[in-house]
Amino acid sequence: MINMVKKVKKGDFIQIDFIAKVKGSNQIFDVTNADLAKKEGAYQENRTYKPLVVCLGAGHLLKGVDKQLTGKEIGKEYEFNVSPEQGFGHRNPKHIKLTSLTQFKKKGINPIPGQRLAIDGAVASIRSVTGGRVIIDFNHPLAGRTLHYKIKINKKVTDTKEKISGIISLLTKLEDSDYTITISDKEIKINLKKEMPENMRELVKKQVEDLVSEAKSKKVVFTGLDKKNKPKSESKKKK
Repeated sequence: MINMVKKVKKGDFIQIDFIAKVKGSNQIFDVTNADLAKKEGAYQENRTYKPLVVCLGAGHLLKGVDKQLTGKEIGKEYEFNVSPEQGFGHRNPKHIKLTSLTQFKKKGINPIPGQRLAIDGAVASIRSVTGGRVIIDFNHPLAGRTLHYKIKINKKVTDTKEKISGIISLLTKLEDSDYTITISDKEIKINLKKEMPENMRELVKKQVEDLVSEAKSKKVVFTGLDKKNKPKSESKKKK
């Protein structure tokens, strides 16, 4: 009898559930299941918990996680560690900067230790605020840490709409109810009910065209919002 073991490979879209911790501290930094998050004391009211749909080898996962999952069997659960090199990298002293508190005040920002802010196009943590000086850390909060993952590969995703929804969920904060997807012979239409910035639309479009094989011969277009970022139906009512 032939053993038909289904394994995942680079380029496959898969649906996964996982819990990720910092090794040695049991600090949970990501989890997909709400019940598990509550059990572990990591539940957050303001986030959505659901399985993740990713494309292996596309940069949707950390390098170490991607490497561990490639070649694994569908339906099984795996547990492994991810080194700093394959995770968020090592801490770099050059990524720690000292600046004046005045620079923040000019922008109407009151920096607080532990706060995460977007500074010069990058996300940084405020390390300390002392004597009019602010120490900013551009290292990822988990840089230098070994990570521990427990992941189950639920299934291989073959549905085109599910693949596209997975990409949108990874790249944006939109919920599934914030858009609809219509597929025809020549076109993939993403009808938005909430605004998606133009640069994010381009990124979603590129990922869909590059990663979803069924989209390679189709045009990806966005519809549903006018230039004022309001649903067309609302805009017409106010005219």
